[in-house]
Amino acid sequence: MGKENELTFQNDVIRQLAANGWLVGKPENYNRELALYSEDLLGFVKESQGEQWQKFCALYPSNPEGKFLERVASQLNKADPNAASKAMRTFGTLGVLRHELRDRGTRFSLCQFKPEHDLNSDTLARYQ
Repeated sequence: MGKENELTFQNDVIRQLAANGWLVGKPENYNRELALYSEDLLGFVKESQGEQWQKFCALYPSNPEGKFLERVASQLNKADPNAASKAMRTFGTLGVLRHELRDRGTRFSLCQFKPEHDLNSDTLARYQ
């Protein structure tokens, strides 16, 4: 596929995602070194898991945001889908999204799946 076709395909995908509620990121907000939208990730964690974030800040008082971003990036970079142990399969993008990110007694979910039912109001609120 030529560069022109790839760009057209990329833009079509972005348009479709945006039309279905996805937010389109701005290139200037993308942290190339960590391959993350740092502000979005930190905002999600702080808003959805404030208690865990406070515990994390107490563990890393000098630079909790930097430490958290480093921790996420290190988990994302350790992908091994063929690993024999379950612990090693918790790395990489899918592993980080499916399993909690853990650090010194703190636990963070980096996504919230839609609940199968609305019987648990806490789970439903987190999803919203």
